[in-house]
Amino acid sequence: MDIKYKQLEKKDARNLMGLRLSVLASDPYSFSVTEDEEKQASEGAIESAIDSYANSRDRLMLGAWEDNDLVGVVGIERYGNKIENHKVLMWGPYVNKSTRGRGIGGALVKKAENFSFSVGGVETITLEASSESKSAISLFKKFGFEETGVQKKALCFDGKYADLLYMQMSKQT
Repeated sequence: MDIKYKQLEKKDARNLMGLRLSVLASDPYSFSVTEDEEKQASEGAIESAIDSYANSRDRLMLGAWEDNDLVGVVGIERYGNKIENHKVLMWGPYVNKSTRGRGIGGALVKKAENFSFSVGGVETITLEASSESKSAISLFKKFGFEETGVQKKALCFDGKYADLLYMQMSKQT
């Protein structure tokens, strides 16, 4: 099946909620929230968040679609304060477990990288990754991200801790 990539729209809120819940069910360290906390998010709040990205020149919420199913997503958000607006934060990317291993995550990272460095003045992409996300960390390193720091025991789920890795890549000049 072909994967199509497009910016999320308000009407995609329910699909985004479903994807996030499916990822949390299999990979609880994927986000800084639990599955129960994620279930508390309202569809209206998700619609508003998607809409704020859709109406911005320096933010992106990109989805990977297989037929009518949202199977992956990545977000880009430029830092808002002047002293840091040469950077963007990449959150995600994440891909539904059933569609991993097909290059979708790599395509999302590459598209996010291209978007980020097309925004005037952006020189650096930052991200945070759980130490439990070994394949994601490997993917980020393949794209040129480097570890810049570690917060020990930053995440705790069912009594098990995970570190939070800080990573970044810079625009090639």
